[in-house]
Amino acid sequence: MHLAKIIKQLNSKEHRTLILVCILSGFAVIAWLFFSPNGILTYYHLKKQIEAVKAENDQLKEENRLLQQKIDKIKNDPAYLEELARRDYDLLKKNELVFEFK
Repeated sequence: MHLAKIIKQLNSKEHRTLILVCILSGFAVIAWLFFSPNGILTYYHLKKQIEAVKAENDQLKEENRLLQQKIDKIKNDPAYLEELARRDYDLLKKNELVFEFK
């Protein structure tokens, strides 16, 4: 109640000055909340970075899973290993010939 009584005693110029100071203080606080090193903009920037890293991490996990499947197939499937050797390294079975047509 004491503060309200003091505000009522202010003349119109002092009252406008007080309102202006309050408004400027409010803008300063809002600006600080947005632009400080731990502010809202920094928070959103870091949040986007975290989402990007998580997406990349998920992509790499999937790539690792596929590579592990390929490794297991190479270790355990002789037909697949033979297919890779023929396709990627141009290896042949004994007594096999390759004909190239140009």
